[in-house]
Amino acid sequence: MPRGASGSSKKANKDPNAPKRPLSAFFLFSQDERPDIKKKSPSLSVGDISKEIGARWKKVTDDTKKRYEQKAAVEKQKYEQRLSEYKKSGGGGGGGSPAKASKGGAKASSSKKASPKKPVGKKAPAKAKSSDEDNDDDDEDDDDEDED
Repeated sequence: MPRGASGSSKKANKDPNAPKRPLSAFFLFSQDERPDIKKKSPSLSVGDISKEIGARWKKVTDDTKKRYEQKAAVEKQKYEQRLSEYKKSGGGGGGGSPAKASKGGAKASSSKKASPKKPVGKKAPAKAKSSDEDNDDDDEDDDDEDED
């Protein structure tokens, strides 16, 4: 849960006007394949559809992969142009460092304090006690001891 909590605060600090990162070749492929899979098998879950897309990506020819990689490269170039324009217009440059500074503040330290509390120390000694009881090699006796 601490990761989710810190992840949501990271998203809150992002500038909504910043350009979105480009899709990878696989995700571009996924966009093309997903509707076809849904038409053929509408009962598949999201996870099953993703597995099918992954399987198709592994089987696709090198020429097809290169085509999607070229599309991804074009999208990346467009993204880099939008990002440089965004930074020139005053966005992004100073926005990243205050977010990092706020992470180091009291909120981050309180989440750090909370995360060590979650790995409960009581569980580890309990496991150690049970492993101490199981030190003898006779498993049948261990079952008898647990029942008593």
